[in-house]
Amino acid sequence: MDGGKKKRETLLVFIVGIVLILIVLSVFALLSSSVMRLLGFAYESTGSFIWYFIVASVVSYPLNLAGEALSETLFNFEEMPRKMTVGLYVLFDAATTFCGFSLVDYFMTSVSANTFSLLVLALVFALLGAGDAGKKESGKTGKKA
Repeated sequence: MDGGKKKRETLLVFIVGIVLILIVLSVFALLSSSVMRLLGFAYESTGSFIWYFIVASVVSYPLNLAGEALSETLFNFEEMPRKMTVGLYVLFDAATTFCGFSLVDYFMTSVSANTFSLLVLALVFALLGAGDAGKKESGKTGKKA
């Protein structure tokens, strides 16, 4: 009985976590929708824009993780200084975000975006996450970056 109760609690926590993530993405999509419309985004409804934003975020997430892992690995092996790590992270993150959002834009007819708006969006997302790049412990010396 305790195992079943624990599984239900785990499932509930997972569902609540997913719902909270979707709420945060939806709020962010709504806030950025007016700016994106100025940059050339076109969408049939607010719901389609939110759906586009969620799907594109999910699609580009694995690619973003790979780019982050590569830049962190190079930093941890002391192959490059923190400034280069941040630059590489921004480059990888912007490129993978652009690819993910472009892919979803290609298949989703209710939303269309031009290249410029996708580049701006990708760069903004990359810059928002750049502060954490190169801050993990260095693998060889154990010192903080």
